[in-house]
Amino acid sequence: MNIRRMTHQGGAAVAVAIGLLTATADAGVFFTIYTLNTPYTAASPNVTQVLMSWSTNLTSGTVEQDDLTDWSLSFLNGGNLFYTDNIVSAGSVQAIGGVSRGILDIVFNFNLDTFTAGNFDNLVEGVRLAGASGPAYNIYSYPQGPFEPPYSTLGIWANGNESTRQLPGYSSVFTVPAPGTIAAIALVGLCTRRRR
Repeated sequence: MNIRRMTHQGGAAVAVAIGLLTATADAGVFFTIYTLNTPYTAASPNVTQVLMSWSTNLTSGTVEQDDLTDWSLSFLNGGNLFYTDNIVSAGSVQAIGGVSRGILDIVFNFNLDTFTAGNFDNLVEGVRLAGASGPAYNIYSYPQGPFEPPYSTLGIWANGNESTRQLPGYSSVFTVPAPGTIAAIALVGLCTRRRR
């Protein structure tokens, strides 16, 4: 990997981390990274990791969607960030590709006491993304429910097009709290580390 490429990849990760670290001064900021079992191939480049960055004012218990101050989902490939959906900003749910959504249209669950990621869904009715302008992905994870596919441990599909739906699941998931710039530096290290 050349230095220029590593700097570009690190720069994207730093921009995401710094943006989140400064977004809500009072909130706890967290990064949850899902490493997919197999790449999601209906995006270019292929998705190998999903980065979930989120913040809340809660310090214990279960964080649900209405407890979020900020939440975004991003696609990564080899540390390169190439798609981001800003779902919640300053406590308000944002549209995706011109498609409106409200608090009842999204799902989020994280247990701060056990530090365990639960279900999430950036648009429960992903078929609505057929009306989106530009690329818009429904990204979801239902590891705790008794649901059958397509409610997978992790699934992705684009613009409400069923032929793009893939259920790659994930081989690992971990969450890192972000108590300042140390977390940003650690995130850059994770995103730019070369696989051997």
